[in-house]
Amino acid sequence: MVKIPGRIREELRKPLGQVQKDFRKIKELSRNHRVIVVGDVCTLGLLAAGIRPYLAVYDHRFMRQRLDSGMVSILAVHFKNPKKYDNPAGTLSERIVKDAPKLLKEGGAVLIRGEEDLTALAFILAAGPRDLVVYGQPHEGLVLVKPNGKIKKKIKGWLASAVALGHEIKRDE
Repeated sequence: MVKIPGRIREELRKPLGQVQKDFRKIKELSRNHRVIVVGDVCTLGLLAAGIRPYLAVYDHRFMRQRLDSGMVSILAVHFKNPKKYDNPAGTLSERIVKDAPKLLKEGGAVLIRGEEDLTALAFILAAGPRDLVVYGQPHEGLVLVKPNGKIKKKIKGWLASAVALGHEIKRDE
């Protein structure tokens, strides 16, 4: 796992894409893009807006609080057999980075044991030009990321910097 240092986490507080306050733009883009969503409330919001994510990544938490059982049940109804991954808070699992292309090929859902926030980076890196990665920006709205070379280069730089600074904790088993 790569522990993301504070300097990079500070940069990640800024949206990596366009911020939207509602689902209209996502609904429009979902006609021609595969929607990859990271976050429980974002996933629930997309479902409520009639948008079925191609891949949903969630951890049964919102703002570090456990989701209520009704919300967990909704996710369970829509995503029967989520793949399970460990990703402790403040880290990005090497296994998720490695498996992201395969997960994007298969679609479905990923249930994170730990925290899903930083996993958006892995899916942005693995996403193609017809993909749209959506995640929540606290108190601002939804962030829409159309993966391109510029954003992927930035993310690769952050991850390389984290490893170079000695923030690699251990390899995933």
